[in-house]
Amino acid sequence: MNIDKKAIPELSLKKNPLGKWAGIFIKRFRITFLIIIALVIWGSGNYMSLQREAQPKVTIPFAYVQTMYIGASPEEVETLVTEPIEKRLDEIEGVKTITSSSGIGNSIIFLEFETGEDVDEKVREAKEKLSGISAQLPSDANTPEVYDMKTGQSPVLIYALTTKEDILTLQEKAKKLQKEMELSYGVKEVVIAGDIDREIQITIDPQKLSIYNLSIDDIHYALAASNVSFPAGNVELNGKEYSLRTSGKFETIEDIENVIVRSNPDSNIILKNVATIEDTFEDRKVFIHEYNGTATTIEDLTNKNTVVLAVLRKDSSDEVRIKEEIEKMLDEKSDQLVPEGFDLTLIADKADYVDQQLGSVTNNAISGLFLVVIVLFLFIGLREALIVSFVIPMSLLASFGFLKLTGNTLNEITMFSLVLAVGMLVDNAIVVMENIDRLRKKGLRADIASLVATNQIAPAILASTLTTVAAFLPMLFTSGIMGDFIKSIPMTIIITLSCSFFMAITITPSICAILLKGGQKEKSQRSEFIIKVLSVGIIILLSLFAFADFDQPLFRSFTVLSYIGAIIFGGGMAIKQFAPQVSHTDHIVIKTYSKVLSHIIAKTSRKLMLVGSAGVLFLLCVSMPFTGILSVEMFGGEDMPQFSISIKTPSGSSIEQTKAITKQVEEIILDIPEIDTFVSYVGTGGLSIFSDLDTTAGDNPIQSSIEINLKDLNERERTSSQIVASIRQAVRLIPGADIEIRELESGPPSGSPVYVKLKGDSLEDLETTARDIKNILASIEGIRDPQTSFGEDFPELEVKVDSEKAAALGLDERSIAASLRNSINGIVATTYRDDQDDIDIVIRTSKHKLETIYDLEKLTFYNRSGVAIPFSQVAEIIETNSVQSISHEDGKRIVHVAANIDKDKWTAAEATAAFQEATKDYPFIEGVSMSFGGEMEAMGDSFGEMMLNMVMAALLVYIILAVQFNSLSQPFIILFTVPLSIIGVMLGLLITGNNFGFVAFIGVVALVGIAVNDAIVFLDYINYLRNEGYEMNEAIVETGVTRFIPVMATTITTAGGILPITLSDPFFAPMGVALISGLCMATVLTLGVIPAMYSLFEGKKTKVKEKHAEKKANNPSENYLEVEYEM
Repeated sequence: MNIDKKAIPELSLKKNPLGKWAGIFIKRFRITFLIIIALVIWGSGNYMSLQREAQPKVTIPFAYVQTMYIGASPEEVETLVTEPIEKRLDEIEGVKTITSSSGIGNSIIFLEFETGEDVDEKVREAKEKLSGISAQLPSDANTPEVYDMKTGQSPVLIYALTTKEDILTLQEKAKKLQKEMELSYGVKEVVIAGDIDREIQITIDPQKLSIYNLSIDDIHYALAASNVSFPAGNVELNGKEYSLRTSGKFETIEDIENVIVRSNPDSNIILKNVATIEDTFEDRKVFIHEYNGTATTIEDLTNKNTVVLAVLRKDSSDEVRIKEEIEKMLDEKSDQLVPEGFDLTLIADKADYVDQQLGSVTNNAISGLFLVVIVLFLFIGLREALIVSFVIPMSLLASFGFLKLTGNTLNEITMFSLVLAVGMLVDNAIVVMENIDRLRKKGLRADIASLVATNQIAPAILASTLTTVAAFLPMLFTSGIMGDFIKSIPMTIIITLSCSFFMAITITPSICAILLKGGQKEKSQRSEFIIKVLSVGIIILLSLFAFADFDQPLFRSFTVLSYIGAIIFGGGMAIKQFAPQVSHTDHIVIKTYSKVLSHIIAKTSRKLMLVGSAGVLFLLCVSMPFTGILSVEMFGGEDMPQFSISIKTPSGSSIEQTKAITKQVEEIILDIPEIDTFVSYVGTGGLSIFSDLDTTAGDNPIQSSIEINLKDLNERERTSSQIVASIRQAVRLIPGADIEIRELESGPPSGSPVYVKLKGDSLEDLETTARDIKNILASIEGIRDPQTSFGEDFPELEVKVDSEKAAALGLDERSIAASLRNSINGIVATTYRDDQDDIDIVIRTSKHKLETIYDLEKLTFYNRSGVAIPFSQVAEIIETNSVQSISHEDGKRIVHVAANIDKDKWTAAEATAAFQEATKDYPFIEGVSMSFGGEMEAMGDSFGEMMLNMVMAALLVYIILAVQFNSLSQPFIILFTVPLSIIGVMLGLLITGNNFGFVAFIGVVALVGIAVNDAIVFLDYINYLRNEGYEMNEAIVETGVTRFIPVMATTITTAGGILPITLSDPFFAPMGVALISGLCMATVLTLGVIPAMYSLFEGKKTKVKEKHAEKKANNPSENYLEVEYEM
């Protein structure tokens, strides 16, 4: 067959580097097969070894300093502890903000570092700064401890061990379980909650102290000095080198009893002469109740003892595998570790949550893959579709390898990115395949068509790939917590698209040259009919599985959408196969489009009207978030498998009072059928697989927490939000406590929805303003649970010492304070190590607990002579109230007023606006200023960074296009598709009932690179045709006809790839809606608006050039020597 080269101008194009690259693999197809085999092995191996976790690791740029000063009021802690430490910490470079909270007997100072600072290095620097500060602090204040705030410390598994045996027997069994679990794969530590610590109690006899003329300080010093092990260095003796150390550590209780308190010439006074030493346990301060679905009454919960074991993982370990290994170990050693009379229940399972989430995203990826393949079958031939489809698994396998190399893990965000990429990664292959197919139909041999088509189209798809990469690239540099959270999205997209470009110019042309060799063979009518029927059947089958519920058995997995999809896509395939065949240009849709496009570009007024209408529509849509038509939020709500109830009784309440309130809440939730399990923690905060474990948190008798796990969504009639609303309504009737229900948030932490910051110098003015702000928030419908950082007033007993009387009797304020502290809490003198456990040695002056104020007044103080002095002779008690906490920000006093909102009523932005309206006439006290933090501050920072990312993405895309097209105007025309896509984004979010949030904003930024791809290919072909001699409008219409199918195919494949996860995952739905609606709108308008703009701009440029040429011809000012020179 003779080919008219003039009819195929692509043959005259010079080979570019990309065309030469493709030619290597077309000619040497065996190399292609070797690459495929290598990618399968490499990708599969890396996929199997990728670490699985729920969400990506987030580096929190914070550290905190905790200092205990037991018995001190918040004002004393602020002045004596917090302020001196803040001054030292302020010397550290790279600290963004220093905030602190001075509470009753406790100081916590938070350091927020600048973006990019090494947190570990800054923690080390903070420790150095505070190394000598103890001399500036009260002598009885503890040494400040510096901690970093690492994420990933939430438990993977939480077990409850329950029995009717006593608590000591229970915790003995728990420690055996702990040791066995810590030997399992990937386990860093197993923390036990609800146990009681062993304690060596030394009860001093004050009378004997008097006889021997000793003080409590003498006992304290003797114990500490006798319990040391100190290295003395290395020494060479008798020709051999030894390591020398002094060893005086306590090894037995007898060692403690025989500590020499004072050495006399006649005899030594040892500890047991003046005190009673007991190896016992501290008082029980935490009570845990566990419900595993079997209890029917409160008594069933409270008549058993329970401890909880929380399994923490090592950083590099796989959460799912940890569970598998521990469950295997428990199956093998169940009889030894959990004997009869004990029950071990898995009450919280993060590994299962990870498995379900990744499984769900994987199912959505498979569904998206099916939809992409369906679209390919519909738009191009069967063989061609199979070749393009082959790009998907190959690109994904290559991506898994690079994800492993770059240190990424398999988590929700990474998997969503892969789902998003599924639809996009075939775009390049579609364009290449369509171009190859077009040239084959003109008579070129398969290998030549593959080479020529790739050579012609490769620069355009390189530009489109680079623009998409450029859109995601700025996201890699998003700072802070949010940057860490979304970093895997751009990383995964960039890797996957780069792999798909490699496949499109390497694998696809090579396979086409082999599989499409020989052209179309003649088939019998019967064979052709069978193939057509099979094609329709395959499409119907793929459609059924594309929308199937993979968690159900096979024949029950097909949903309503499955059958609708089968009818629509199967019908479309049947029409394609059995309807009379017409040429590409004669198809009714393309003919109609051609006529409309010719009509638009024929007159300038029509072009201006179309572009102007698009501009007005863009302005209207982009104003929606500002006018309130479209609500703005940080993250949307979704059904969560867990929530918690926080209970706080009034300050000064006993543990028994807190238990009584908790019991009332337990009675309410026992009657809720959707609850699977729950655990109540009375006297402490709860443990959750979704919250980092705070090992520094102590017990608190006024606090309790109930961690609730719900049944699977398909096993209950109500969502988590509806269940929470019903419980919230019920617990309002319980008096005597602040009860707050905390729902899990989507995405990284962003703070309270309403968060007001008040700054000032006067504590009284701040407290007055904070109370007013709290009342205003409480009065606004839809805003609930307002709390101030002051907390409620705490009952305080002030011991007023008569200094003159105390001095006359041989006492001072320090010795009286030390005696009071000893009587209330005891003094931890040192520790005793037994079987790798550190046991506190506590000095007390009485075994009896103080229960009334009268008990306090009956105390007796002893002076240095051992004389007993009654409390009433030297002091009196004054009952007052004190704030619970005093906060600072950068050394200045600050009060936070935080509140939650009913999300079904309004967003954080709307609630804050309502509060601002309510306080517009509020008379703020002079010196008190107000600002906002929490979710509003996080949203402002995050949206600001995303806007900057969007601008940077547009700039990068413009530069790439300017280089590609060697023009400054044509990139502007292409970038006009971005506002066209935003029209679709806003309308899509509004129609589907989604708000404009951070997740949707990511979709908008992504569209900067995705939406322009169709316009790039469109303009590239127009320019090519004009260079071949086509008139401008003729080239525009011809391009519209030629590129119509690939433009529609790439759009539908991208949209189809993310459609399943958009329909099934509420968290990612706003991004999916933004991408699908934005891309579809951009595509539709690109086929009309972009040609119109091109005609306007290029027509104007042509006229300017003609005038300039005419002017130059009429007025030749300079003559140049015309020569040809290769640049």
